[in-house]
Amino acid sequence: MNHIAFFRSFSPLALALLAVAPGCVATAADTQVDSLAEDAPASGSAETGSDAAELAATEAPLAIEGGAELSTDGADGDALLSPSTLVGLSTGFYVPPRVGGDAEYDGHGPSVSLQVELSVFNGNELWAAVYMDALETKSNWTHAAGTAWYRLYTASRPIVEVVGPVDFNHTYTDTDHAHDIFTFAPDNLVNKLDYVGDTKGNEAGTKTGVRVYFNPISIVTE
Repeated sequence: MNHIAFFRSFSPLALALLAVAPGCVATAADTQVDSLAEDAPASGSAETGSDAAELAATEAPLAIEGGAELSTDGADGDALLSPSTLVGLSTGFYVPPRVGGDAEYDGHGPSVSLQVELSVFNGNELWAAVYMDALETKSNWTHAAGTAWYRLYTASRPIVEVVGPVDFNHTYTDTDHAHDIFTFAPDNLVNKLDYVGDTKGNEAGTKTGVRVYFNPISIVTE
């Protein structure tokens, strides 16, 4: 079970307790560097592009305002369902909280794992969950990990389908102090990842993180 799907198994009461439990992923006590954080979308109202699913998290940073452009080329305004394509979507730069070891990877990785998943909340809001895990490759096992939520787009009508891929996974091991940039083919959910792994000083919980850039996302609205 991946870390995003893990939250689906909780009842609303359990999720409420999780949000205030010390040491949990992305709790209010684990301040995120991304200053656009807000409450997570309400549980029990999520759908992916293929089937209904309950998703919940403890923090939900917003996407940068104006970060999306809506293209409706070819859409039939008289049709009951209208296809649209969202271009230029990206998240903020997410820095997961430090959860183990000291704050310095010290040239030992980190070994990074990333999961990205789309969901529809409140009928017309497209959200992305971003989970990042960055673990030092030797003792003392400096470790940063967490999940952030980003509202990518709010449609004027209900979103009934997300066409194409709705999730993405990526792993790598950092070997230097530079930004690590990865690009991907158009048939993937993600177009580009901009990581910070190790740096010259302390970084876990303050600098290590990722920004996600999406390929065009097709949606269908009523």
